[in-house]
Amino acid sequence: MKAVSPEGNEIVGTLEIVEGTACAKVSLTRNRRLRVEYGGETDVDWNSQRTKTDQGERLFVCSRQRVWRESQVLKATKARRGRKPPPRPKG
Repeated sequence: MKAVSPEGNEIVGTLEIVEGTACAKVSLTRNRRLRVEYGGETDVDWNSQRTKTDQGERLFVCSRQRVWRESQVLKATKARRGRKPPPRPKG
């Protein structure tokens, strides 16, 4: 059985954190502040990828792009397991 959100939407993955370096020109202004001109690219460090957690629980993303805690997904999926599936249309 596929995991679902409390709203009944399919869980499509985990929420991930990935570090990256935004390519930019950085210079010092006359006011001694840093000026950052972003180049529009980011070098992603895929080795830094990890699943985001909240209070020790993994976070999951549903097909509607909403984020749910692991306990919420478990509860919703277990509740759905106990229901009878809707009848299939004849044809």
